[in-house]
Amino acid sequence: MQDAGFLSLLEQAPLSQVIAATRRRIKQALWAHLAEEGLTPQQYWVLMVLLEHGGHSLHALAQRVWIDDPTACRIVKALSARGFITSRPDPGRGRRNLIELAPGTEALQARIRAVASRVRGAVEAGLGDEEKAQVRTGLLKVIAGMDALEPKAAGRRKA
Repeated sequence: MQDAGFLSLLEQAPLSQVIAATRRRIKQALWAHLAEEGLTPQQYWVLMVLLEHGGHSLHALAQRVWIDDPTACRIVKALSARGFITSRPDPGRGRRNLIELAPGTEALQARIRAVASRVRGAVEAGLGDEEKAQVRTGLLKVIAGMDALEPKAAGRRKA
């Protein structure tokens, strides 16, 4: 946790630095809550996508977690090795595989849902519905601005 002096510095910092500090702080909080499970924040986000949205192809999973395909592949291999996820041919999609949560992971799913609830609650604490909508809208504009700055990266994500 950062001290109050650090937070006062962020009040005057460029918006990009505030956004970066926010992302780091969320990851730090996740690390603390995931230590018992032996999961990384990226592994947690992959599991949450599968838990909340069902099976995905590797590429679709990478897009939802905002990581590249090779990183997604490494995470999927690690989670598969631990028996948390499985991969099977996607019916009706040719050679594509469908990555899903493994049977028998219900206890893990309940624990990571609890982490998600605590972290999401902390992120949104003190924000009303209108403020949450404003933050979401503003951050989506920031992402669009970064996409415009780096068109090749934006094109890869949309593929």
